[in-house]
Amino acid sequence: MSLDGFVRCTCIRDGKAKPHPFPDRLIFDESGEPTLTGDPSEEEWEAHDQWLGESCEHEGFLLSLFLGNITRVQNLRSFLRHLQGSPGPRFPILLEKVLYDGTHTGDLLSSKVAAKLLKEVETVLHSSDILADSEKEFFNNMKQLCDASIATGNPIMF
Repeated sequence: MSLDGFVRCTCIRDGKAKPHPFPDRLIFDESGEPTLTGDPSEEEWEAHDQWLGESCEHEGFLLSLFLGNITRVQNLRSFLRHLQGSPGPRFPILLEKVLYDGTHTGDLLSSKVAAKLLKEVETVLHSSDILADSEKEFFNNMKQLCDASIATGNPIMF
């Protein structure tokens, strides 16, 4: 099992995608994912899913990055706990929303939270001389996800 992060592109929302087979029933959920209203049939869902995979050059996702497996997440949690200072945590979003579990899925962080998360990530990256290669990879990937979320207004999804 692994932890991956995703940010959807804005091609569909910006009108840059191929036409949808059911444009009058297309809406966006809280994650920015295009979905169908009403009670779609199995055939309509299949047509929607096929369209989604071919709707734009991004296939619906601006960024999709591997963040780590359960062992890396555990090591990163331990690293951050040792790095944070007193009197309180300097990395609450990283520890409570991102690295709380190495396999969580279906969670999302709004672009507003991503802006706050970016500050935590940049704090760690300022200490890059003490980071192992796998830690640098994780924090650089998180920075890319935060930047993409802020730029698009779409959440980071896990």
